Amino acid sequence: MLPILVSLGPVKIYAYGVLIAIGLFVALYYWWKMGRDEHWDEIALFDGYFLSLLVFGVVGRIGYVLTHYSDVGTLYRSIAILSYPGINVLVGLCGLAIFSVLFARYQDWPEWKVSDAMVVALSVALVFGGLGSLFNGTNPSWQINAGFLAWTILTFTIVVRVRKNFRFYSWYKGESSVAQDGLASLVFLEFAGLYLAIGGIFGQRLWQLGLVVALITPYVIYRRVGRREAGLWGKLMSVIRRK
Repeated sequence: MLPILVSLGPVKIYAYGVLIAIGLFVALYYWWKMGRDEHWDEIALFDGYFLSLLVFGVVGRIGYVLTHYSDVGTLYRSIAILSYPGINVLVGLCGLAIFSVLFARYQDWPEWKVSDAMVVALSVALVFGGLGSLFNGTNPSWQINAGFLAWTILTFTIVVRVRKNFRFYSWYKGESSVAQDGLASLVFLEFAGLYLAIGGIFGQRLWQLGLVVALITPYVIYRRVGRREAGLWGKLMSVIRRK
């Protein structure tokens, strides 16, 4: 573990903070590059990125205060995030998901396409966050930190590949002329659900929520498959009705 990278007297530079900063910068690059390829307005891209960080921080902080009110206690401690740190990541991500939909509608951008780009950028940031957790020893067990880092790398690799190639997946495209956007977002959601569900074995909380997400997401993916699958489902239902 190497929680402190540089120590010069009272000045200490922590590995976790440095890696998070690098991760956010790299995530911004990915977000900007994907948006540029889609011909989205660059000013709106930067506005959306920094607003999403603000939404994640504020909503995540509110979620933390509400779930740890006995520890935070006062309004000052609720606001003084540097002195009394704490963010509920899950609540923050929920706020981020809602913001992405509203922002996409405001900019008149395809919602699922924006969501796919956002989960790629988020996956990048999580990789650096996982590396920072490993250096910092965020969890008492290094195996948990190493497992989280491995999950972030695997998730990033697969989500990027899916976003790039989903149009060529014959099973997903079906008989439709164009495959629907959103597969990368749903794959990310499935990996997140599996991570939470498996984490229950090691005593992690919210494994029930992860299990529900991991079971529901494949059905959502199935419903977004092209007409061929929809046609088979329709034929099956018509046979059942006849009987």
